[in-house]
Amino acid sequence: MEKVVHMSKRSRKDEAREEVLRELALDRFREEKPQMWLQSQRVGKLVDIQGQLEHETFPEGSCFLHCNTVRTSAFCIKKITGIDLDTCQETCEIWGDEELEGGIIVLPLETIEWFGFPSKAVPIGIHFEGFTKNDDKKPSEAP
Repeated sequence: MEKVVHMSKRSRKDEAREEVLRELALDRFREEKPQMWLQSQRVGKLVDIQGQLEHETFPEGSCFLHCNTVRTSAFCIKKITGIDLDTCQETCEIWGDEELEGGIIVLPLETIEWFGFPSKAVPIGIHFEGFTKNDDKKPSEAP
């Protein structure tokens, strides 16, 4: 019994040491790469919001991540699955749309510009303008 108690004390020490080392690594990262730190915090906000949702998943059409990438600039986020500060990349699962299949993507943190939440979820199977569905209304019919 005494051996078990000793091991549990040691693991608490190990956990405390790992936490201190993790904090030191984060401080070093923040100092060496302030822009990447800012980007990781931006993605961290999404992770915080995601954590409050059922199944920690954004409903289809409810969250868009806008990035400065070569071919696609907006991704409909299903779930952020990881942030790797060593490689400065974010991994997330996306909903499919008319251009992309749903699945897992890896984005460099430096490409992330902003994220948005439309007031009404946008069906992904249609073209959207801003955050509203394009209903082909004439200007005189618009509210």
